Amino acid sequence: MELTLVLTHACNLGCPYCYMGKKFGRRMPEEIAERSLRWTFDRLHAGDDLQIGYFGGEPLMAWDLLQKYHLRAMELAKEKGLRKLVGAMTTNATLLDEAKMDWLEAHGVVVAVSLDGIRKTHDATRPFVNGKSSFEATLRGLQVALKRAPLTEVLCVIDPATVEHMAESARFILDQGVRVLSLSLNYAADWDEHSIAVYERELEKVGDEFERRFRAGEDVYIASIDSKIRGRLKGGLKECDRCSFGVGEVAVAPSGNMYPCERLVGEDNDPKWVIGQIAQGVDQPKLSAINRRRVTLDPTCQACAIKDRCMNTCGCSNAFSSGDAAVPGAALCVTEQIHARVADRVAKNLFWEGNPVFLRKFYYETGVAAEAPNLALLAGAAD
Repeated sequence: MELTLVLTHACNLGCPYCYMGKKFGRRMPEEIAERSLRWTFDRLHAGDDLQIGYFGGEPLMAWDLLQKYHLRAMELAKEKGLRKLVGAMTTNATLLDEAKMDWLEAHGVVVAVSLDGIRKTHDATRPFVNGKSSFEATLRGLQVALKRAPLTEVLCVIDPATVEHMAESARFILDQGVRVLSLSLNYAADWDEHSIAVYERELEKVGDEFERRFRAGEDVYIASIDSKIRGRLKGGLKECDRCSFGVGEVAVAPSGNMYPCERLVGEDNDPKWVIGQIAQGVDQPKLSAINRRRVTLDPTCQACAIKDRCMNTCGCSNAFSSGDAAVPGAALCVTEQIHARVADRVAKNLFWEGNPVFLRKFYYETGVAAEAPNLALLAGAAD
């Protein structure tokens, strides 16, 4: 199960694409946090696993709340006899220092850092609220995280305004010592034919970089490539790989409103995405109605060759790309096809070369190959 607590709506950055909307000082009251934790633990049993995400705004602007609420979650996990409790925090890293990272690591909170690539692209989309550059501060925070947690994930948002530098940004981020990278599209932006063409060109270059690093003996994870390779090996995404959208995961805003994903909280003023209130619980009829539509593919998706490897059921990505949680927008549709083509090309090349890092990662260590309908499936991946 996954619970996300939106600790604050405040942030020290002014990202133009931010799906959280206007920033303001509302923090999560202790009563709302306690009810959220109790509601969650009431649905768990001894031996279960739980992930609690701490989100914002910028969660480090509510550092005192993060510490207090995570320590409370640890108490409840011990009482319940959970098998594992994992904390997770997405941060812009400008406020991350060694003391905070020491605490996070010691208490089992995994950090993901948002960095939008090279200085030019990062400063275009992630300036401080006063307009000044946050680039150096973010890099300092990232290095603090990587020093203690080498598998710290970096989230790099790709926007039409910065897409021409995507491959250069990916190389730069990986050169910082990052091994886990997500190139996340701003699906709410206006992706016209030109920007999509640039995206395809740049992702081909990212695929080249993926191959180069594996040939150099590096094991890197680039989400848009790795996920499509694994999806093909497994004969399509399994239920556990897909977006659960309010079923087994919930986000709670400081107001106590419940959402199916933290990305849809925004300014917490759109009842369209509210699926309940923590004092009363989830509105099951509303959530069920959304999900019945979301998992029913339209005829266009049904006819698509990559439908089983696609993000077509990701409710929040659909919502941002089309306005409807059940309908993939045009940008999502075409970029998912691009991801599959590049991943298949990369996989075929590294497979036939017998690249030892690639084979170990996808065949021998992860167990994915055991689920594959054909062990040599990648051999003809790009045919």
